[in-house]
Amino acid sequence: MKKNTYFEQMRDTAIAYNEAQAIREKNRDAMIAADNWDSVKAFDEREKAEFPYPFTSGQNKALVQYDRNLRNGADAFEIDDLPWDYELSDFIETLWKAGITTIVVTDQSTGLMDGIYGLTNLGCMMNGLKTVTRANDHRFGSKEPEHRNGIEFTIGEEV
Repeated sequence: MKKNTYFEQMRDTAIAYNEAQAIREKNRDAMIAADNWDSVKAFDEREKAEFPYPFTSGQNKALVQYDRNLRNGADAFEIDDLPWDYELSDFIETLWKAGITTIVVTDQSTGLMDGIYGLTNLGCMMNGLKTVTRANDHRFGSKEPEHRNGIEFTIGEEV
């Protein structure tokens, strides 16, 4: 898998947010050290109101899956952990915006059936079975790539 501009911009945004938050947190730590709890409470309220995290949990989970695919050297966009039902719409919309049109679900969780129904309810079309090869994922010291069985979906245009 190669780098994706949309996801790389998301990553840059998340990094910038985290760096700015770390600076703000130093001020909060100073307030705690000074035992100034009214200021800490005001800080926390302002933080929530003025500096919300830039992505929803569904968007963030799409970015996590992108990172895993890069790290694993997957030959298809693998989804090894489907998001919860309330995150699925943002998740799929983010993949669509990133130009990802097909995914391979290799998730084996107990919620897999709910995820499959959720994907189809969002307009994703089940194409059939597909095996993903992870070129950089060598299990137990093996020199051979890891192969994961999954179900391929096409992401619908209407999310």
